[in-house]
Amino acid sequence: MRYHISHRTLASRTGAALTAFALLSIGLSCTENLPNGPNTFSASMKIVVPHDTVIVGDSSSAQAQVTDADGHVVQGLKFDWTSADSTIVGFAAAAATDEGTSGRTRVLVARKTGRSLVTLALPDSRFVVTNVTRTETSVVGGVRVLSTHDSTLTAVNDTGVAIGAGMVRANGALVTRVSQGIRWVHLGAHVSVIGAGDTIKYVARTNGQDTLIATHDFCLVTAKCADTSVIHVSQQLTVTLSSRTFQAWSFGDSLGPTITLADRRGNGLAGTSIRFVPRTVADSGIVKVSGLLGVSNPTNGAMAVPQLIAAGNGTAHVSVLGIAPDATSIIAVDSVTEVVRQVARRVAVEPIHALESASDSIPIKQIARDARGAAIADATITTAAVGIGFSNNIWAGPTVIALFTEGTLTPTLTGLSLPQNNPLAPQIPVVVNPSIVTFVTPDSVVAGLTSFVISTQIVDSIGNLAVGKWVRFDAGLAAVGIGTTPDSVQVDGSGNMSVTWTPPNIAGLYTLTGLRGLPTPMNTLADSAGRIVLRRTMRVVPDIPSATQSTLAMSATSIAHGATAVVTITVKDKFGNIVKNAKPADFALTAAAGGGTFSAATCTLGVCTATYTAPAAAGTDSISVKILSVEILLSPIVLTIT
Repeated sequence: MRYHISHRTLASRTGAALTAFALLSIGLSCTENLPNGPNTFSASMKIVVPHDTVIVGDSSSAQAQVTDADGHVVQGLKFDWTSADSTIVGFAAAAATDEGTSGRTRVLVARKTGRSLVTLALPDSRFVVTNVTRTETSVVGGVRVLSTHDSTLTAVNDTGVAIGAGMVRANGALVTRVSQGIRWVHLGAHVSVIGAGDTIKYVARTNGQDTLIATHDFCLVTAKCADTSVIHVSQQLTVTLSSRTFQAWSFGDSLGPTITLADRRGNGLAGTSIRFVPRTVADSGIVKVSGLLGVSNPTNGAMAVPQLIAAGNGTAHVSVLGIAPDATSIIAVDSVTEVVRQVARRVAVEPIHALESASDSIPIKQIARDARGAAIADATITTAAVGIGFSNNIWAGPTVIALFTEGTLTPTLTGLSLPQNNPLAPQIPVVVNPSIVTFVTPDSVVAGLTSFVISTQIVDSIGNLAVGKWVRFDAGLAAVGIGTTPDSVQVDGSGNMSVTWTPPNIAGLYTLTGLRGLPTPMNTLADSAGRIVLRRTMRVVPDIPSATQSTLAMSATSIAHGATAVVTITVKDKFGNIVKNAKPADFALTAAAGGGTFSAATCTLGVCTATYTAPAAAGTDSISVKILSVEILLSPIVLTIT
């Protein structure tokens, strides 16, 4: 071992020191153990390394260095090396050289990531020196995700694994190695992360995208110190139906499956909905779609669903659509089929009860109805009439009857709508409701005494008393601008209706028609068939002859003596109606005293005539007609006899 001291230092020493140093110089220049001496020397010590950072699996050569007070390097010393954590930074076996065995050089080996204090000590007591330390950092040479960098979970609670590893040195190359202290950064909230370290587990929670970043707290600055794995949660939802085929036997039946919209683990998705769409226009004529019924449960995928409402006979195909939370996108598709075949529960001739004058007729409707009361358009019905006129399968009446005679129209149903022709339908016997029509003779009233009350029982379309229903009336008077029509009447609690009708005081036939059930008046045969429950005809006859309306007329007012003229008397009642059954006794026809004479009067349909013969001498005459001693209109008439 050699130790070098400058000449300036030697010059400054005292003689005694020079003697001692001479002895030391003799000791240092040989290969024996260094002798102990009374003198010590100040020096400084340091660890010289090419860098403070070492990749795991790599090594770095460290050199011990001592310098004296003048900055000269002391060579040939022996050193001790220690590491605070040799599992992080350790030492390779000393090389079998003088430098290696003396500790003047040591090889630092990075074993795992972290930091460790490497301490250098000089055990030579002749040097006053403080141990030195240096922090060595063991790092990975990069981070890599070993599992997939892009994955998709298709169901809530689906799981995946992310695996990361650090890059370490092996045989001069960077390779991946687990258990290097990988740290994961989770960005997002659509998955939950379980565990830590190289391998973590992630679990799908909600739809969306999260990012998992593998990184390391001890990584080479110039390396790729982060790698990512993108996790997509995209539930693949499937529509599950309790049934795909349905059979309706009545219009208005509401049918439909129970539906779940869930992923393969049975999880639903908030905000999704179910929509039914008939595939064609024809399908939409067979079934209608209701609003949503029930409440959706996103936990298990149970859905609020619409219903198919039977509206027409036939087979309807309907698409079942699972709709995404955006209310537009279709995320699942299935279909259902509904067969609608109305089956009759009753067959009737409507109106089931009616009152009419024997001289009248009403349009009837032969109709079969399903369990919900809907008409069956394709029902085959024949009707047998007893005690009533029946023509063209629609007109009931007129009928030659005695007072208050009843006629019946009894229907018979055949064909597709019978229960026995639909074995799967409820086999309930069809109720038969015949139409019972009560006939009365036409009424006749005298003008001025026309008001009268009509009462009858009202039955609805299924044979029940139509309590609370309304009957509208039409007398056909508005079109001619005379008379009034009764207001609507409500059926009382006993099923009876009573209406007061006052026809005009103008002689003639008047008919009052009552229609049940609808707020609209009778306009056409189509909208009145089966609705007319009352049709009464009233004949208004003239009152007794009246001088105020009856008139007198002469064929001439200037007559040659002995010649003739025609006297015309039109007999009317006080309302101006011609009294068609008038007779000569109803009036008094006279001439002036000494005037002309009259033949016997004759009357035809209220017009009475007589022949007037003028007197033999010229002059004047006066013709008078009185009814009940009152001159009629235009009476008297003065005649000139020539």
